[in-house]
Formats: sequence, structure tokens, C-alpha cells
Amino acid sequence: MGYKLEPMKRREPEGKGNMKLKIAAALCALALLPAAAQAQDNPLPQGTITFVLPFAAGGPLDSVARVLAEKLGPKISRTIVIENRGGAGGDVAAAAVVRAAPDGKTWFFTTDSALTITPHMSPKRPYDAKGLTPVAKVGEVVLLLAVNAKKVPAKTFPELVAFSKANNLSFGSAGIGSPGHMAFEYLRQVSELKGAHVPYRGAALAIQDLISGNIDGSFIVAGVLVPHVKTGVLRALAVSANRRISALPDVPTSKEAGLGDFEARFANILMAPSRVDPKIAGYMEKQVLAVAAEPDFAKKLAGLSNDSITGDGKEAGEWIAREYARWGKVIAANKPKQ
Repeated sequence: MGYKLEPMKRREPEGKGNMKLKIAAALCALALLPAAAQAQDNPLPQGTITFVLPFAAGGPLDSVARVLAEKLGPKISRTIVIENRGGAGGDVAAAAVVRAAPDGKTWFFTTDSALTITPHMSPKRPYDAKGLTPVAKVGEVVLLLAVNAKKVPAKTFPELVAFSKANNLSFGSAGIGSPGHMAFEYLRQVSELKGAHVPYRGAALAIQDLISGNIDGSFIVAGVLVPHVKTGVLRALAVSANRRISALPDVPTSKEAGLGDFEARFANILMAPSRVDPKIAGYMEKQVLAVAAEPDFAKKLAGLSNDSITGDGKEAGEWIAREYARWGKVIAANKPKQ
């Protein structure tokens, strides 16, 4: 009867296995330190963050909000959802945010018209303007004066003015007090353009009717009109600013088109309920500005015909104050019908 000799197994010194486990655990802990530190520095409450918008889904502001949410969500380790609450020139959405719990879960993302134009249109507000505080300015937008290419033969603004005097034209906007509405009223003040204003509940609906020929023209944020201009369904006659846009380099500026000193620019503003902890507002401001500084974000804004001109809460507040005064003069000169 024989025996098979097995090779001797090397025995680990007492405690060496435990030491390896301890080293591995320590390395894992070190790897998690940045994430742990970030979580500790994040004052936002756990759960979903909501951006409340004053205009319907599918419009220009909605597009910018979704790009921002896509980039900002991972940075703050939260899911951001978009809630569209149109109506009353932004007052419905703004009031909802003011009434929301000041816990950092609910924010107001708006075109500045809700803060600079609507107050002049409706002095009786459903909320106290002091109930909101500016957090950041996320890009600036220009508008495009466009007409239905089949219905309106005009190829220049002077030709449009002449055509408007002999025909009953209608111009659509995203609603009462929207940027397009005010730009149209302003344009009628400084030129001889004739036409009726047709308000819609959001830019998307106005564009649908413009394409189908139910209205003749519109003054709407450039980004959402560009694709239809490129297909030839719509014809762009002027940009509402003093420089051309890269998406449509052949469309003249307002001055080149013969509109004189006319200019209408608007900004996208992120607001928080004023009762929110300053640490939360400050954190969100910092993270939004970090996103805005990313080249990819600026490229996506440019694709929506938004200039990536951003600013912190202080700069956003200064913009609102300045534009509030400017649009107040426009409205006082010829108060638009609501």
C-alpha cells in the first residue's frame, strides 16, 4: 500500500490574509472619498428636482430647459423633471413655485418676459414678486420675424409693411406677454407694419398654425423656426438683434432690414423661492454656471439659436431690473390688448 505525496502548500503568515483585506478596504474607501465629499457638500434634498416652466412643452424655453436638465442632473446627482404650466404670461407657473415648499426641490425656469413684461400687463399679480429670487442667467435668445412663404410674397421688411397695408395680416406668438408678443407690439410702434396679434398657449401651437397658413407671420424665438425656414415653408425677414445668427447667416439684422434701432433680446432665468436656504440657492447657482461653461452645453445652446451669455444670480437680477424698465416704457407708450 503506497502513499502519494502532495506538494506542500505555503502557509501564509498569521494575520497576512486579514492585512490584505484591510488594504483592499482602505483602497476602496479612498476611491469613494471624492463621491462622499461631493454628497456631503450637496445641500439639495434627496429626491426629484422639478423645473417649472411657464410655457408649453415643445417650445424654445422647453428645449433649453431639457438640455440644462440633461447636463445638470448628473452634476448634482439628482433627477430633474420638467413641469410645463402655461397661462397668464408666466404668472401661473411663478405662483406655483412661490407657494411650493422652500426645500430646494422646486425651481422656476423662465424666459425673462414673465418677470419684465407680464408685471406691466397685469398689475394685479397672483403672487408677490419678492417671493422669487434669481439664481442664474442661462443664455440669451433672439427672435425671428418670419412669414408663411406661400401666403405672404414679401421678401423684405419694407415689402411686408407695404403688403400689410393692403391685406389683413395676422401674427402669432407664444401668448399674451410672451417675447414674441411684445416684440410685435414694439415693432408696430417703430414702423408702419399693420396686423393683428394672435396669442397661443405656447410657441409650438403658433408655429403649427403658421406652417399650415392659418396665420400669416410670427415673431418667435429663432431656434424653433430655423428648420422650417431652411425647408422653405417659412421665410425669415429679420433677426430681432443687431447681429446675424449663425444658423441663418443670410437673414438680415433688425437694422439691416430697415427696423432702425429696434432690438428685442431675452434671457433664460433660473429662479428659486426666496425662502430657500441660501446654501441651496448658492450651490445650484455654482453648478448651473459650471454646466454653462462646458463647450458642449454652449454648442447645444447655439443649436437652439441661444447665445451662451450666462451670469450669476446678481447679474440675472440686474438684467431683470434693466429689462423691466425698458419694456415698461414700450408698454406704457402703447399698452397692448390682453
